[in-house]
Amino acid sequence: MNGLIFQALKRTLKAKGVTYRALAERMGVSEPTVKRIFHERNCKLDRLMEICAAAGVELENVLGSMNRGPGPVNHIAPEVERKLAGRPALLFIFVMLSEKFTPEGIMRSQGLSEASMFLYLRDLEELGLIALGRGLSARLLVETPIQWNFEGPLRAAVRDDQQEFHRLGHHPYRQGSDLRQLLQADAAGDG
Repeated sequence: MNGLIFQALKRTLKAKGVTYRALAERMGVSEPTVKRIFHERNCKLDRLMEICAAAGVELENVLGSMNRGPGPVNHIAPEVERKLAGRPALLFIFVMLSEKFTPEGIMRSQGLSEASMFLYLRDLEELGLIALGRGLSARLLVETPIQWNFEGPLRAAVRDDQQEFHRLGHHPYRQGSDLRQLLQADAAGDG
């Protein structure tokens, strides 16, 4: 198999915080087996698909990242945009993080509990957009500025925001209480 595939897969594992040990446990094989596969950069396609499934990534995303360098990307995959479009509060949290707001700052300004903020961060990590650190620390895995595709899944969300903007005469997120209601409604839908 192509060494570029394994380089891309290693970057993906690192970005998701998946160790060889964790990958081996998820696959039901020994850690030395996983290390050997990555060292030899060779396996059958079904084993590669098993690795991707255990890592929680799509093979096509790994293959699509092969020509990308070791750094983060600045676009969002359509399936991730679809999930963000379906959860405006999560999209808002991600945009705030991408604009260099800290999780603590977002919590304070929006009246979120630490538990709620952690759940948002965890959801963003599951989407591959951030890497969670200790506590509420998070590192973006997407380079800024983000190249949003407003002709894709976010189109309806943007259109709805524009309609609300014109209806209210200003952007709805500027009203803290409106945003708090949106965040609380989203959090209530999770639990």
